[in-house]
This record gives sequence, structure tokens and C-alpha cells, in this order.
Amino acid sequence: MSVEQAVGIISSLLAGRWLASEAAAAATLRGLGFTEFPGAAEPLTDGSMQHTLGPPAGVDHASFTTVDGDPVSVTFFIASVPEPRSEATGAAYRALLASLTASLGALERVWADQPTPMQWHGAELDVGVQLFDRRDSSVMVWVEHRFRSDAPTSAR
Repeated sequence: MSVEQAVGIISSLLAGRWLASEAAAAATLRGLGFTEFPGAAEPLTDGSMQHTLGPPAGVDHASFTTVDGDPVSVTFFIASVPEPRSEATGAAYRALLASLTASLGALERVWADQPTPMQWHGAELDVGVQLFDRRDSSVMVWVEHRFRSDAPTSAR
């Protein structure tokens, strides 16, 4: 998957239509080339479910998470290869950071003492990118609704 395609997916998710309901999330993700595997939801914690997605070409793994049925986040991986410190994966990561910074503004480190992951804060949605390259190499991308992911289940 090209960086431009990944940015296209992110931009579409930032429009927020997928947040209306689990059905709206499924429709938006289908429109972006993802498919949901029937019955492929795994309970996590506090009412959250991780739904495995069939990824479009160029995406290696994908999922979306709901909490009490409300869509919370979409995560996908690109540029995955089985070797550590892949230059191609590193180049995809740097290009994605540059492209997202150009469209979303200043990025920030999630942890001040670590070079990755990086994130951008929107009004409701955050975008994050993380480079994995120690054992194998990949770039993880996520779009997450900040309030829904942080709010305790009882506050919904």
C-alpha cells in the first residue's frame, strides 16, 4: 500500500461517519476495501470488543474496536516485512509522518523519551503512527475517538 492510500484511508476515517454506530463503521470500512470476518470479535476489557478485519490490498492486518457497541478505533498495519530494521518500512514510516504532518499539523510523541509512536490530536479523533522494527518491521496506524476510548464504561 502506498503512503497516499494510507493517508486516504485516514482522511476518510477522520470524516467521522464511521462513529455513528457499529453498522456505520462496517459500511465505512467496506467502502474503504476492508471486510469484517463474521464472528471474529474478541472481547478485550470493560465491554470492548476487537473486530478482526479482512484488509484491502497493501494492508497487512486490520481491526476495529468497539466499546459497548460504540465504534472507538480503527487500526491497520502497512509496509510489513519479516526482517528487522527494513529500510523500505522505515522509508514508508517517514513518508507517512511527513504526509500526515502536512495535512494534520504538528505531531507529538506519545512518550517523551521514545521516538515512536507519534500522534496528532483532532477535535474528537486522534491519529497515531508507530514504527516496529526490532524483530520484524511494520508501521501501525490508528484512528481513535479520544473520549470513547478514555471514558469508563459506566460513563457511557
